Amino acid sequence: MDLVLHIGAHRTGSTMVAQSLAATIAAHPDCGVALWGPRRLRDIPGFQVATQRLDEDIDPIDKTAAIGLDQVASLIARDVALERERGIHTLILSEENFIGGMRNNFQTCEFYPDVAHRLASFDSLLPMSPMRVVLGVREYGAVWTSAYHYQPQSGRDFPDLERARTTLLDNKRGWPEVANAVREVWPDAGLIMWQQEHLVMSGAQICAQIMGLSADQIVISTGKVNALKSTSARPEVFSAQEQKHLSHRYNRHLRRLRSSADCLWIGGDPE
Repeated sequence: MDLVLHIGAHRTGSTMVAQSLAATIAAHPDCGVALWGPRRLRDIPGFQVATQRLDEDIDPIDKTAAIGLDQVASLIARDVALERERGIHTLILSEENFIGGMRNNFQTCEFYPDVAHRLASFDSLLPMSPMRVVLGVREYGAVWTSAYHYQPQSGRDFPDLERARTTLLDNKRGWPEVANAVREVWPDAGLIMWQQEHLVMSGAQICAQIMGLSADQIVISTGKVNALKSTSARPEVFSAQEQKHLSHRYNRHLRRLRSSADCLWIGGDPE
């Protein structure tokens, strides 16, 4: 069985991708692919707190943590074995919180600051290493603005606006650090990436690569995603000049990422 991890990222169309994977499986029930989405994964007792039970060396912080982690790993191994028994040859785990959360990004003023620790922590629960890790990215100003405006929709207050701006303008962490964390934790896994800006045109190709199917088998979800809109005014997060600065940084980072021989990109070249 091949294991595939769809790790997001937030505000890049990851929900649409996951819904398209589910729609394709529903249309082709004998395709041999199964999807465990966020709800399925978060319902596993102890799964979400795994990162809190491991220290920086990915060792359990105490005996209680070790017992709890072994229980989670056993549950996952049992369910993976059941999937294999029913003929599944590709299992996709889709959860953007594998890499962290945008709320934490706002609070820490860093871009996914603990991504390597989180990925290594979840890896310790898996019965096998992933064959592929897939990740969508988006222009920094757009993804940060979208995340900022989404906070009230998820039941939270708006983060401090100036603090949110400072995070991206002054801190140069970005997608290369996320990609490097994937390579660090899973050096033998294939890394597949795409830009949210190309998702509409390349959605079928993206999902085909994730699932190991042909593009003509893919069913793209047409339902509304995150359609709820806040009734509050939507303040600008970045000025036009700051947006331009962040776009230039994004394109520089894309060129670095696309020059890596160990990463498969789906979609057009950056501007």
